[in-house]
Amino acid sequence: MAREREALMTEYLFEQGGARVRVPPYSAVPDFEVLIRTPSMLRTRHPVRVDELSGARRGRAFVQICPSLNYKFLWVHADNDDYRADYVTFLQNYYGMSIQALPGAYHVDHLYNRARARRLALPYIRLVLLPREVNTSHGAGYEKSRTLGGLGAPGNQRGIDEISLMKLWGVSTPRKGMPLSPEIIAHARKMSMLFSIPPAEIERNIRELMDVAAFRPGL
Repeated sequence: MAREREALMTEYLFEQGGARVRVPPYSAVPDFEVLIRTPSMLRTRHPVRVDELSGARRGRAFVQICPSLNYKFLWVHADNDDYRADYVTFLQNYYGMSIQALPGAYHVDHLYNRARARRLALPYIRLVLLPREVNTSHGAGYEKSRTLGGLGAPGNQRGIDEISLMKLWGVSTPRKGMPLSPEIIAHARKMSMLFSIPPAEIERNIRELMDVAAFRPGL
């Protein structure tokens, strides 16, 4: 989990010529050419390749590898119901782990909601490992509402947002209609220092994303 978060933050904070690129790492893509070629400044400096996961069903699981940043990510097709087993295979194949199943305290999480990805023609989704309680809180609130909301243009890759960043840092989702928790406020301050953005702006972004999640077309 920490390894995945560190890799994503390194790419998010990538600097080119003294300026940070600040393109959110992708959470869902229409095809892997997008992942390999963009953002161009980052990929020129830190190229990646995408290999099919050996041992998985053909066309359902892939590994993004960046040698220069020393990371690997598992991506799966939105229709892959064997993603938990594939994540175990990923750990066995690429990290030499001998486990046969993941501990119950951890969940394999899609960084973009599967149902929403299908509706928006984004077949490939990045996976990360998260504490069970954090993933459950996001799935029960924000992600469920986003799926029902139906917003967004089909076929355009999606990057991680403020809510995804909270998830990666182990922070539970805010509750709709409630003030932001002290944990979220502390997270906003940490992100403020990393991205040189006022904490109030980050807090506002979180609130706005929750409002979007709560939106229901036609209601």
